[in-house]
Amino acid sequence: MDIDDIQKKYKYIVLNTSTGDCEILSSDRLVSQNLKDKYNLELSHMFIRRHIHDESYIYKDNILIKNIWLE
Repeated sequence: MDIDDIQKKYKYIVLNTSTGDCEILSSDRLVSQNLKDKYNLELSHMFIRRHIHDESYIYKDNILIKNIWLE
């Protein structure tokens, strides 16, 4: 597996700062669905995409979302 494949497969990290639970997901849609299912937190995939591009992370209700490959 080369670095391009790794960057596509492992893109976003979702960290619950209260429990230490951590997940790595491949798309903003999966992040949005995961937040809704697991934490009852509603963030659209477009909000996630735009906000992470502008601010490099999202921190809401003890959940940190960050794109692994953005600096």
